[in-house]
Amino acid sequence: MANNNKFFDNFISKTKVYLVIIAILFFLLCIFKPVCIIPSIIVYIVILIYTFWTNNKRKAELSEHIKELNFNVDKVSKRSLINSPFPLLITETNGNIIWKNTKFVQEFSNCDINKYLTNLLKDIKLEIENNEKIKDNKIVTNIVIDKKKYKVIGEYIRNKNNIKLNDKKQEKEYMATLYFLDETEKEKLSEKLEKSRVCIGVIKIDNYEETMQRIDGEDKSQILAKIEKNIYDWANEFKGVIIKSERDTFILVCEQKDLEKLKEEKFSILDTIKGINMPEKVQATLSISISSEGENNYQKFKNALAGIDIALGRGGDQAVVRENEKYVFFGGRTEDIEKRTKVKARMISQALEEVMIDSDKIFIMGHANGDIDSM
Repeated sequence: MANNNKFFDNFISKTKVYLVIIAILFFLLCIFKPVCIIPSIIVYIVILIYTFWTNNKRKAELSEHIKELNFNVDKVSKRSLINSPFPLLITETNGNIIWKNTKFVQEFSNCDINKYLTNLLKDIKLEIENNEKIKDNKIVTNIVIDKKKYKVIGEYIRNKNNIKLNDKKQEKEYMATLYFLDETEKEKLSEKLEKSRVCIGVIKIDNYEETMQRIDGEDKSQILAKIEKNIYDWANEFKGVIIKSERDTFILVCEQKDLEKLKEEKFSILDTIKGINMPEKVQATLSISISSEGENNYQKFKNALAGIDIALGRGGDQAVVRENEKYVFFGGRTEDIEKRTKVKARMISQALEEVMIDSDKIFIMGHANGDIDSM
């Protein structure tokens, strides 16, 4: 029975159906005409032999076609390795280079590549051993070669030929296939995009009302003109855009690279404005808030407004930069001629509200013996 199953397994499923149908027809014929029993058996055996022969011939042709296809695929694979548009290296982690393609030789012909490969392979081997329990055999790392940045990707396998140490233990070695993808231009574009990111700022003249009240009417327009001119000249140095939104408030639009320069200079405009000669021992100061953080320009503007309230609450005469989810302060207090007023209290409360809204968790801690002002 088992041999019969094996015999019929050699046939394609449709052929089995046809053979069963033919067998049923012969069986019915033999019932009605017993004289046809022997001829039916002979004919059916001939049909089985012919079917078996044609089926085996078809399988042989199919097997030959698959072999030819595998050969062609293997040939194409080898050709693609040799003619890879990327530098390709097959090496062992002990530094033994097995093979490298033409592109690899051309790419690194002007530098001592062995010096870089030694450190690279040490790092790869260390990473493999640290992640040995992970079944993923992929390699992804970065390297700088002759001032160019490359992303190295590939795969590794365990090398069966291990180096014996002290005849007792064996040091594991691996064979890796590594592609070197030049990402220098990509990094430059990414850096250029980052530097051109838009930053929104708010500039406010501190204590505008009180300052103007202490200056004679004849001098007010001249002093305001000097302050505004200095602000516009300062923004023009780094091609920033200044828009006067209120009599004491300006909106600044600049790029990230300009913000980095302003941070390096500690916002020199603060000292420039303080240096303006003013009567009645009055000193003009600015509060500046700039945000590079936000999903859109409107969010950056809201962050800048929150920052300006914080700067005013700290006494003004300083710059606040919002980035990486925190505020960075530049500048400091001048001689404080400002009294604590309801306006300043409102500014402090609004700034505190903004900080509380943006915070995930808020802890309120009172004194050891809680007073009413700590609740």
